[in-house]
Amino acid sequence: MNEFELIDRLIQSFGSLTSGQGVVVGPGDDAAVLDLPVGEQLVVSTDTLVPDVHFPAESAADLIGFRAIAVSVSDLTAMGAKPLAMTIAVTMPTLDPPWMERLAHGFAVAATEFDIQIAGGNLARGPLNITVTVHGTIATGQALLRSGMQLGDDIWVTGTLGATTVFLANPCCTDSDVEELLPHRDRCAQARYFLPHPRVLFGTSIRELAHAAIDISDGLDSELHHLSRASGYGAEIDLGRLPVWAGLQPSHVAGPDDSYELLFTASSSARQAILKCASDTQTPVVVLGNVVAEPTIEYQLDGKRIHVASGYDHFSSAT
Repeated sequence: MNEFELIDRLIQSFGSLTSGQGVVVGPGDDAAVLDLPVGEQLVVSTDTLVPDVHFPAESAADLIGFRAIAVSVSDLTAMGAKPLAMTIAVTMPTLDPPWMERLAHGFAVAATEFDIQIAGGNLARGPLNITVTVHGTIATGQALLRSGMQLGDDIWVTGTLGATTVFLANPCCTDSDVEELLPHRDRCAQARYFLPHPRVLFGTSIRELAHAAIDISDGLDSELHHLSRASGYGAEIDLGRLPVWAGLQPSHVAGPDDSYELLFTASSSARQAILKCASDTQTPVVVLGNVVAEPTIEYQLDGKRIHVASGYDHFSSAT
């Protein structure tokens, strides 16, 4: 099988995921054509995943595929956008049709879960990496921005943090497939690591309630500092309220972590409305603290101020 035969087979395997829902022209032409609804703006984000940086190199291909889509969709969720379509670029050292077909299956399972179409992509020879560009839509002027954080806001987080810490402490890249792990991702760290759960429905439902949002891709501390720099405000956080995986200390989980949960701020007057959105979408949420005037991040645990490690930085070890 050559490159073009493999591409044709992959496109066929995606079926209805390559057309409809705003995709006018999908895979097979020089470029995709997307239809943008009147009164809406396009939201675009790109992520690249590299072996032994974003996933263990020996991981099952379908798990890698699902994770690649989920971490990209998470950025749309942080903006309050509804997923529309994506393109996927893969480089691999040798043509390996069975591995590529399993990777594509992971793409398809994730695309179905997050209701996003596959509009095109690219396959090339080189060191293994996967780049996903996602497109979403949002009502004009309604995107949630980091700079929107306001003085006095509640600071909320969804879900439970720390699955990455648990999994990477004892990585077990079994040959379990994506369908086997999906039902277990709320109680199995391996499942949660490979199959993140970006809060798509919840993110769109709080768009008119939240002032600012960001996804937790590098760690709670990193994301809080991003919000602080963009808005000019700071935060006081009670780590005792932070939901963490069993056996972990909140102060450790606040550092490097890529749970792909949603961190957002909103007026305290919106609490009941946010809790209703959480209930309607079956999303666990909790208030961690509040926004303050001083542009620093302060943490407390059991009434004492503590220090937490900084979040992940791709180039922190560069020389």
